[in-house]
Amino acid sequence: MHRIRFCAVMLTLLLALPTSAFAGDKVVLAAGAGYKKMVNALNTAYEKKTGRSMDLIYGNMGRVTTLAKESGKVDIVLGDRQFLIVRADLPVTEETELGRGKLVLAFAKGSEFSKESDLDNPKAERIALPDTSKAIYGKAAREYLLTTGRLPGIKPRLVEVATVPQVFSYLATNEVDMGFINLTHALNVKDKLGGYMIVDEKNYAPISIIAAVLKNSPNKVEAGKFLEFIKTAEAQAIVRANGL
Repeated sequence: MHRIRFCAVMLTLLLALPTSAFAGDKVVLAAGAGYKKMVNALNTAYEKKTGRSMDLIYGNMGRVTTLAKESGKVDIVLGDRQFLIVRADLPVTEETELGRGKLVLAFAKGSEFSKESDLDNPKAERIALPDTSKAIYGKAAREYLLTTGRLPGIKPRLVEVATVPQVFSYLATNEVDMGFINLTHALNVKDKLGGYMIVDEKNYAPISIIAAVLKNSPNKVEAGKFLEFIKTAEAQAIVRANGL
């Protein structure tokens, strides 16, 4: 039964691969869905500069790592280093840090709240955060609340959901007063928020966002060229504009 389920999952993942991935004529990059806008911009700039483009795949990090491990078609993975290298134990030959992920406290439109100290206001009855055991920004939010002495006192007012996009959904529908998301996501939806503030990075462990070439990459040389491009001033400007 488990074998059948695994095969079904793999079939779904392989069908998500672009046709060119099976021909081996393009570098395939798999990234966390939250970085889609940034990766698209990097790919466009890379193609303009070199004449080469990549095939891009987006999904949750579980999907990205499964595809990277099992398909044999993915060349580069992009996302949180702790998840990709430490937790998923993906074998890589080289990696480059794009930047550090930043935790923000975002406020619902029309909310009376707008600053960090509002976390201590009992009128802020619902405060959303991603899964504190699995989601990187949920872990960061919990660490921040512990470091600043707000946990465990604030716990009855916390609304824990699965992901950053779900926190935003609760904010957009005014189901919560405020919520913890990452800066990259906040920039993408800023017109739908009542505002946000960047949390002091000293209050949670660094979140390293990397691009890494897989050990089983069929296009290591070309993949390595993209990692070199990431280090250029042009690429770093795109990364910074997207909240890293």
